[in-house]
Amino acid sequence: MSLPDLTFRSSMRGAQPTPLKQAGTPAARPWLRHPGAQAEPPTGGERRHVTTGFTARHPRFVRALAGCLVALAALLAAVWLAPRASGSAAAWLRTPAVHLRTLRAPGDGRLGVGGGTGRAATAPLTLEAGVFSDRPAAGAVTVKLRTSLDGVSWSRWHSAPLETVDEDGHAQAFTDPVWTGAGRYVQVAATGSSHQAPSSLAGVRVVTIDPTEDSTVAARVEGAVRRVAVTVAALGAQEPAAAVSTQPVIVTRAEWGADESLRSGSPSYSPVKMAFVHHTASSNDYTQADAPALVRAIYAYHTQSLGWSDIGYNFLIDRFGTIYEGRYGGVGRGVVGAQVGGFNTGSTGIAMLGTFSTEAPPPEAITSLERLLAWKLGVAGLDPQGTATLTCGLTDKFTKGEAVTFPVIAGHRQANYTECPGDALYALLPAIRADVAQRMGGGGGDSGQATLTASTPVISPNGDGLLDGVDLSVAITPAADWNLSIEDGAGRTVASWNGSGQSSVVHWDGTSSGSAVPDGTYTAQLTAGADAPATTTLSVDTSAPRLTSSSAAPSTFSPNGDGQADTCVLTYAPAEACSVRIGVLDAEGTTVRWLQDWRAQQAQPYTVAWDGRVTSGSSLVPAPDGAYRFAVERRDAAGNVGRRGIPVTIDRTIGFPTARPATFSPNGDGVADTTRIAFNLTRTASVTLRVAVGDRTLRTLALGTLAAGTHAAMWDGAAGAGDPVASCRPAYTLTAVSSVGASSVTGKLVVDLYRPKVYAGGGKSATAGAATELSCKVVDPYSAQVDVRYTIADARGHTVTSGHAGRLATGKTLRVSWKPRRRGAYTVTWHATDLAGNREATAAATVVTVR
Repeated sequence: MSLPDLTFRSSMRGAQPTPLKQAGTPAARPWLRHPGAQAEPPTGGERRHVTTGFTARHPRFVRALAGCLVALAALLAAVWLAPRASGSAAAWLRTPAVHLRTLRAPGDGRLGVGGGTGRAATAPLTLEAGVFSDRPAAGAVTVKLRTSLDGVSWSRWHSAPLETVDEDGHAQAFTDPVWTGAGRYVQVAATGSSHQAPSSLAGVRVVTIDPTEDSTVAARVEGAVRRVAVTVAALGAQEPAAAVSTQPVIVTRAEWGADESLRSGSPSYSPVKMAFVHHTASSNDYTQADAPALVRAIYAYHTQSLGWSDIGYNFLIDRFGTIYEGRYGGVGRGVVGAQVGGFNTGSTGIAMLGTFSTEAPPPEAITSLERLLAWKLGVAGLDPQGTATLTCGLTDKFTKGEAVTFPVIAGHRQANYTECPGDALYALLPAIRADVAQRMGGGGGDSGQATLTASTPVISPNGDGLLDGVDLSVAITPAADWNLSIEDGAGRTVASWNGSGQSSVVHWDGTSSGSAVPDGTYTAQLTAGADAPATTTLSVDTSAPRLTSSSAAPSTFSPNGDGQADTCVLTYAPAEACSVRIGVLDAEGTTVRWLQDWRAQQAQPYTVAWDGRVTSGSSLVPAPDGAYRFAVERRDAAGNVGRRGIPVTIDRTIGFPTARPATFSPNGDGVADTTRIAFNLTRTASVTLRVAVGDRTLRTLALGTLAAGTHAAMWDGAAGAGDPVASCRPAYTLTAVSSVGASSVTGKLVVDLYRPKVYAGGGKSATAGAATELSCKVVDPYSAQVDVRYTIADARGHTVTSGHAGRLATGKTLRVSWKPRRRGAYTVTWHATDLAGNREATAAATVVTVR
């Protein structure tokens, strides 16, 4: 089921946003219409728009004057700054402000995920917008944005994949800011690329970012100076390709205008073992003057909206070839970023500003990327055509703790479920590796070098759109004829390709002569000339992980707080190591709560408890009575997903059972001869009371159909035939059959016809005026406690003292201290009453002779 897209509207800089309101069509809610803006007709299931008010005015003469001053300032600044462009230029330039505003949708901000271009809702936007969601759903969702100045005419759609990246071990789903230019409104839509995509995204927010200067004339002049200063600082003579020891010109954080107050904490460091290449998925039509503002926007978005300690990338490169310092900590050091989920430690991240899915980056940008990689990898002493092994720190495409081997220069998609860095840029990576090797002095010699890398070590060619094939990157230095073959475990060739040149990307879809190959391990082998072949191992896995066992107990539970089956425990055991997440579905199959997000687990039993609450917005609320299912989803490294549903029912019809007294004595003496068993009903039900000892039923009472409320049943201790039962410890079960189903509560009873036995010493001696100890013991197998009393009488039978010890544990010795005043013979008599009111069979007596 696809939920409607979202429409947002926000005020520009300096204006206060009005609260978001949910609205329908203008015809349905005319009081929500805005002058000069027309609502688009609902299509494709669109049902609501979310808007806020906005007003802005700029006199024409101010704009004209500002334009002239901007142009003049830019020219003068370029001439003045050309010989001075360096880090010191930032000393006299103030840090430009970045304005952010987060637009939230009503409720939980849910955005439906469709299969096409979708419809979206409008939200005012100043310059840029990044979308982020509460629940990570990366790898399967593409967010689309478009802008408008008047809410009527719209720009083209800008696409940005939803990514999952961790900062300090916290996974978060988001898009990088999309450069759109000026706008008042932004429309947001989401499309799914595979069955992995959720039906909707919850907690969606749109962040509008204005990284340009204030709108005053003076500020616009200063802003022009800043942009020129940054642009000039990035220019410089390009060193020869082999000059790898020279650091390329990098625009510092101060030069691109980083507001260091947005940064928090201290940087972390780790030796660099490899580099990940990204694209920011923003548009490619920004100007050279816009580029620093775009970097500032990404920085503000990562820190202010996503809550990270700093910008996620270590470096950024615009389409004009300008390299920008990213995360704080030193460009020459191994600063740990937040640029790839699970593999930040040990890697450096380079983001190309733009979208490079179908369009390759300009040559200037590729050259800067190669120069940066040659220097950075050279500092770390790395082979750009080699491999590196990192330990996964966050479950996504790989399981946490897994050792994964990547090319030293890898694309983001090789580590996470994402399209990043785009197909066009990703296809260039083999050539980039070879060019970087040449820049580092590794491109000469007669022997040559051939490398083969795979975009993923495991594929699942089952047509689900996830890891259905593998891209094999061929890199040969110098260029030569090459042959690439894939062999099965028996050495038989199942697929082969031939080519010529320095680099290529070959896609294998897991078939041989058009037929799917069986699951197993395969070897890809690249041969070029007389050199030793390059190989890599591939696994084909189309089978979803299984469960060896799964169960829910109790299958019907009652989370009403009475201590009777308040939780349900799911027990399951994966048949192999995989990632598992646990959800709860209602009777219609809608996920009402996630009990466990994706978590790496082994082939062993696990348990998850459900307390009967479901998600409502940002809160947990009691689930209504009815039928539910635990959904146990398993995902292996190949992306194969298996699901199993385990039924469970919530039924609070009957609850809060009590028996008073719980221990009774049906002996006809008028003391505790019956017990009253009470209970509550939340709806009309037919109720039955059963009393049993083990599997043997003592008595069954049909209480009939009862209305909601408090009820009680009496049991006189008689069996079904009317005969009294002997002393025993039965259990009672109350079963209610209602419109929801059958549910039960239980309790314990004690039928106690046993009379306590009291034991005491027959006689003892004591001294007048000195304390002496008196003791007794009471035995009763059906009463945990007894009430003990005693009297002390002289030889004539007159009571000299008495005492009440209270309820004491049976089987324990009771000791009492007594100080006789006079000599003589005294008798101590002991009495005991158990919990059922039974008195001792024979009183115990102790004769004390006082001298």
